[in-house]
Amino acid sequence: MKMGKTSDTSGLTYVASLSDELQPVFEQAEMKYPACDIEMFFVFRCLPEEYERKSSVRYAKKEQVIYFDMTVSVDRYKEFSKRRQRVELGHSFYAFLSEKIKKYKIANLDHEAFLNDMEVWLKEIGWLEPEADVEVVRAVIPY
Repeated sequence: MKMGKTSDTSGLTYVASLSDELQPVFEQAEMKYPACDIEMFFVFRCLPEEYERKSSVRYAKKEQVIYFDMTVSVDRYKEFSKRRQRVELGHSFYAFLSEKIKKYKIANLDHEAFLNDMEVWLKEIGWLEPEADVEVVRAVIPY
């Protein structure tokens, strides 16, 4: 298994830097699931709602890559503190991955075990804090 990511965001949010926090999670997944001949590539988009861009998944069979293209609202996120953005992004990411990965038959991958591992690893980096524990505070815009 290989995992990678990129982002398409403005400087109004922390989504790009927060997505960088996934590197140790991806490394753990790659080490634990080396027999899975698949690449999972994630695109984190934080775009204005007026674009009406929806999250999507695409499987490139020939290349053995599943592209997870996740879109969140810059209109909402720019109002959140960095901590709140992390929690929102973490819960959105895990829910999106959990829902979409089940649609793909991947050799040598037990979906349930993989998702359980992802949940543990995401909690380790603070991505799955209970949403109720994070207050909504206006963000300081990074420049």
